[in-house]
Amino acid sequence: MHPLASYSLKHFDKYNCLKLSFIYYFILIFLLRGFVIAILSLVNLRDKLALIQWFYPESSQFYFALLSSTPSLLLFYVIIQRKPEAAPWVKSLWQNILPIMSVFVLLDLAIYWGQFALYSQGKFNWLCAQTFIAVCLLLFCKLSAKARINRSEFPETIPKAPRKKRDVVY
Repeated sequence: MHPLASYSLKHFDKYNCLKLSFIYYFILIFLLRGFVIAILSLVNLRDKLALIQWFYPESSQFYFALLSSTPSLLLFYVIIQRKPEAAPWVKSLWQNILPIMSVFVLLDLAIYWGQFALYSQGKFNWLCAQTFIAVCLLLFCKLSAKARINRSEFPETIPKAPRKKRDVVY
């Protein structure tokens, strides 16, 4: 059976590619969690620092979170630019998206674990939970059939069929 046979028309985008698996968005949210917390705290009208202080009691923890999230902005850009008119470097990065995501996740975890080991900041249980979540997300991305199909295809422009002229009778 063909790998795309189990999907209906609603699972495809306007370029006849399978819509992007949600696992990519979950990995992005995980990697960009420092920026997500910053944006959510800016939206909070009452106390803009309360949310940041709840997740990151030390201000240096928040800055390390932003530092570890910065390389992941490249992934965000590649996923947004996944279109037929994308630059060639975006297409080449998409072909290697899983190894790139894995490196970014490992870099993110190394920064958090390094912060814990060197500065005694953070909680061990939370670091173990983050590591578990990261490993689960990457395994699901590797093993998911939909994510595998997403990695193998890149949107291309579909030529439009010429319209036939109809005879109009008045």
